[in-house]
Amino acid sequence: MRINRWQRLKWTIPVILFLTTIIDAALPAIFPAAFLGNGQVIVSHITLYYIVTFAFYFRESNILVYSFIFGLFYDSYNTTVLGVYATLYFIIAYLIIKVKKYFPKKMPVHAMLFFVGIVILDALVYVFYNELGTSMISMTGFLVSRLSPTLIFNIVMAIILYFPTRSLLNWLGYEDYIIF
Repeated sequence: MRINRWQRLKWTIPVILFLTTIIDAALPAIFPAAFLGNGQVIVSHITLYYIVTFAFYFRESNILVYSFIFGLFYDSYNTTVLGVYATLYFIIAYLIIKVKKYFPKKMPVHAMLFFVGIVILDALVYVFYNELGTSMISMTGFLVSRLSPTLIFNIVMAIILYFPTRSLLNWLGYEDYIIF
């Protein structure tokens, strides 16, 4: 049973992260523009959702390697600067691994960590590109036009992904995934 679980983890995590990176690139493009205000941008963070999920629920430290590798893949697929998302995905996974021992393994905590991960990721990406000079948006503009719609969209996606994620975690051998 232990070998079977390990082998499932070994190939499932990279497949999930690969698919979610591709979905992250396509999802905002097919999202109806009628839901967005003028100049608002949505950034899908389903890959981050699963990085947080795997870092929070499993002990295997391979998630750090996977988060960096798929961060590089995300960078090469979606951004212009290679290494930004790779570094930030790695840092967020590391932080989740370090703080998870202080929290119960429950869905509201998982959602909160995902929410905090999005804020950290988008804020640091904003600061990086602002300092680089490629983004000239103000902090208020960033909060209103990018971070708020991104948070709302990704929280809705986390709610939609709850049951498939619960089933995935059960299949991978984690039985204690409790709603409340």
